[in-house]
Amino acid sequence: MCGIVGYIGPKSVSSVLLVGLQKLEYRGYDSAGIAIMDKSELSIQKNKGKIAGLVDIVNKRPMPGNLGIGHTRWATHGEPSKVNSHPHTNSSGTIAVVQNGIVENYMELKNELMDDGFIFSSETDTEVIPHLFEKYLKENFRPEVAFLRVLKRIEGKFAIALVSEKVPEKIFFAKNGAPLILAIGKDEDNQQKENFLASDLPALVPLAKKAYYLKDKECGFISQGTVVLSDFEGNLKEPNFEKILMKSDDIEKGEFEHYMLKEIYEQPDMIERILSHRINENKHIIFNELKLERDYLARIGRIVIQASGTSLHAGYNGKNFFEQFVKVFADADYSSEFRYRNPVVAGDSMVIAISQSGETADTLASLHEAKSKFIKVLSFVNNMNSTMARESDAVIDLLAGPEIGVASTKAYTAELLNLFLFALYLSSIKWILPKEDRIQLLDEIYTLPEKMRKILRNHERLKEIGAFLNTVNDTIFLGRTYNFPTALEGALKLKEISYIHASGYAGGEFKHGPIALVSEKVPVIAIVPQSEIRTKMISNIQEVKARNGKIISIITEGDQEVKDLSDYYFEIPPVAEPLSPLLTILPLQLISYYTALYRGCDVDQPRNLAKSVTVE
Repeated sequence: MCGIVGYIGPKSVSSVLLVGLQKLEYRGYDSAGIAIMDKSELSIQKNKGKIAGLVDIVNKRPMPGNLGIGHTRWATHGEPSKVNSHPHTNSSGTIAVVQNGIVENYMELKNELMDDGFIFSSETDTEVIPHLFEKYLKENFRPEVAFLRVLKRIEGKFAIALVSEKVPEKIFFAKNGAPLILAIGKDEDNQQKENFLASDLPALVPLAKKAYYLKDKECGFISQGTVVLSDFEGNLKEPNFEKILMKSDDIEKGEFEHYMLKEIYEQPDMIERILSHRINENKHIIFNELKLERDYLARIGRIVIQASGTSLHAGYNGKNFFEQFVKVFADADYSSEFRYRNPVVAGDSMVIAISQSGETADTLASLHEAKSKFIKVLSFVNNMNSTMARESDAVIDLLAGPEIGVASTKAYTAELLNLFLFALYLSSIKWILPKEDRIQLLDEIYTLPEKMRKILRNHERLKEIGAFLNTVNDTIFLGRTYNFPTALEGALKLKEISYIHASGYAGGEFKHGPIALVSEKVPVIAIVPQSEIRTKMISNIQEVKARNGKIISIITEGDQEVKDLSDYYFEIPPVAEPLSPLLTILPLQLISYYTALYRGCDVDQPRNLAKSVTVE
C-alpha cells in the first residue's frame, strides 16, 4: 500500500522522484505528489489520479531543488482527492510529510492539536505528523529531537519521510511495520554524493548501488553524502549496506504490453530456475536457506498455513500436499481471521506463513500471534529482505523474481511449486513417501516447463473465451480436490482485473446452493483434468447443461467426452494430478487477461487494488 521515495543528490530531483514513483505505482495509484526543497524554500505539486497526470503538471511547472520526497497513494483515510493526496503539510507549508501505513491514534492527536490552534485541511491521518513536528519545533526542540518526539506519540504501522524548511539539507525517515529502504549511490570518483529512500527496490534501480533494509523502530536522516541512523530512543546505529542485485530488465515490460502478461510468460523459465536451486544432481531436494533442524522437522505433527488472497489459495493446496505426502494434519486459514480467533496450537505444530511481498500486514500479525504461543513460524516469501523473512524462525525463498503486476501470477505458481517440494522434503525426513515414488514425482516436475510453454503457445484459443466472457457479468468456477483452490484463484483473477463478479466453489458443493445461479447469462468454468474424481465433475457439467448453462472447460488433451459437453474448452498436457494446478491456472490467468482487455480495463493497475497490503 502506498509508495514512498526520497532523494538527495546532484541529479534532477523531480525526475528521480517521478521515475521512482512510476516504478512504485503498483503500490497505489489513487493520487500522487512530490515535495522539493530548493535551498530553503519548499514547493509541492500533487494530483488526484495516476502519476502520469503529476508528470504533466511538473513538466509544465518545473521544480528545481536539491532534495525531495514523493508519494503514490492507496487511500485508507479520506477519499482519493488532491486535498487528501500526499505530501501533507503544516498550515504554513514549511513542513511536508509522506507516509505509508496508518496512524491509529490520529483522532486523539488531531483533537489535541486542534485544541492548540492547529488547522487541518485534509481528512487523512497523516496530517497530524507535520503539525506535531511543528509543535515540538515551537517548543524549541532541535529538529532531530522533535522528530523522535513525534515518533513516540504516533501509534500504528508506518513508514515516514519528512522535510522541513527549518533543516533544508535533510530528509528525516522512520520505519515501524511498513517497508522502507535506505540506499546510496556513488559518482565516478566513488564518492558517496547521493542518498535515496524507497518503499521497494524497483524505485532504486538502476540509480542506487547499495541498500539497507530498515528494521522496525529505526529512524534517522539523510543529507548530501551522509546517513544517520538510530532507534526511536535516539541511540545511534550503523547501517549495513548490501549491493543491489536487481537489474533494470527485471522490472521492465520488455516486448510485452503489460507486466501481467510478461509475468505469465515468465513462468516456465521461473519453474526451471526454482528446480535448479531446489534439486541437486542426486535428485535430493535442498533448501539451503532453511535454518530448521531435521529433528524438529521430523517431530512436526500439525501444520497450520496462514496467508491472504492468492497466497492463501496456494496454501490450500499446501494443505493437500502435506496431508497427501507427509501424512500430517494440515489446515489453511485467512491470516486476518487466524490472529483473532485464538487458534489452538500445540508444541508439535508449525505455522507456515505465505506472502509474495513478505510485508502483508495480516500475515505479519498472524506470524506474531503464532510466535506469542511459542510456535515456530516458517515463511515462504519472495523478498528475503522483508519483515516476514527477518521475523520468522525460518524462511524459504520463493525465487519468483520481481512481480510488478498487481494481480499475482508467477508468484502463485512459485508458491505452489515450493510448497510441493517442501512437502516431498518433509516426507523424506519422516520416511513417509518411498524414494521411488518421490523420484517419479520429481521426474514429472521436470516436464512442467515445456508443458507450460505448450499452453502459452496455444493462447489464441483463450482470446475467444475472453471475448465471450466480455458479454457476461457473473461467472462460476468449479474444481475438485487439487483444483478447488484453482477455481478460487481463477475466480479471483477474473474479479481483480476484469471487474466481472466471479465465485469459486468445490464441485461437490455446487448442488448445495450455487446451482441456483446458473442461467444462460451465468457461465460455469469447470476445471476438469484427468483425476480420480473426474466423473464427479462431469456430473456437475451435466447439471449445468440441463439448466441451459454455458460451460467453459479446462481439460486434459484428448478428453472428447468433456469436449462434447462444453461450449468452449481448452486442453492442457497430461500431468500427475497433484501437479495439475501448476498447469490449469495458466489458461485461467490468460482468460482473465484477455477478458480485461476486451472490457478496456487497466490490467496492471486494477481499480481499488494495491500490490502489497501493508495495513490491516
